[in-house]
Amino acid sequence: MKKVFFTLNFVCIMIFFSSCKDEKKSFDEPLSCDLNIKDCTYKFKDKTILISLNPKPLQALDITHLKVENLGDYDNLKLKIYGLNMFLGEIKPKLIKLGNGNYESKIVLSSCTLDAMRFRAEFTQNDKPIGFYFDFELRR
Repeated sequence: MKKVFFTLNFVCIMIFFSSCKDEKKSFDEPLSCDLNIKDCTYKFKDKTILISLNPKPLQALDITHLKVENLGDYDNLKLKIYGLNMFLGEIKPKLIKLGNGNYESKIVLSSCTLDAMRFRAEFTQNDKPIGFYFDFELRR
């Protein structure tokens, strides 16, 4: 019985460390589009979504304007922004629905001690992910 318990613990620990290694590795890979330089487009449900964060480059503790175009018409759409390589809490800005699947918001990004903080912006409806998110970096 002890051997089975030890083996199961060992397997769980190995799975945990391999998943941590994969997560860390993904932060070393560059993003497909850099919102510090330009607006980015993403594919979602046969649509092309345009994401804009301004001013560029992104700055910590300053007001950043977010524009989302062509996402679709959602009731009770919310946005949750959180760090991927360091936990800084969650940013939950108010989204303003402009119509025609367009939204806007104002965000203040958290400051971080890392040279590059990677954030994920995830959209939810009724507190459930709609399946669309985008990642971006804040650099010192």
